[in-house]
Amino acid sequence: MRSLKTDKTTTQDLSAGALSYTTAYGRAFKLEQIIFRASVAITETIAVTLDSKHGASYDTILRVKSLSAEQNFVYIPDGENNFQAGDEIKIQCTNANLTGELFAQVKASEILK
Repeated sequence: MRSLKTDKTTTQDLSAGALSYTTAYGRAFKLEQIIFRASVAITETIAVTLDSKHGASYDTILRVKSLSAEQNFVYIPDGENNFQAGDEIKIQCTNANLTGELFAQVKASEILK
């Protein structure tokens, strides 16, 4: 059984620095999707990583997407992506072109027992 969790959101002005954001769920969850929206068409690289509760040696890259003059990207995991309490999702975006603002919205559901 699952219930929708409150969205985790972040915004980064890419002219000021790269985006690096880690969720803070603290409980078991299922990653539903991550929505990225940019204020202008950007050419940057987005990475979505499992930040494992077992430490950096167990972190796993879930998706890397190179945007080329794009404003939107939606990451929807393949199959079941159930995470344990203590696991988190890290999202990163480069700022090589120093332009635009990037908004990210993480949608997840809580795994109820």
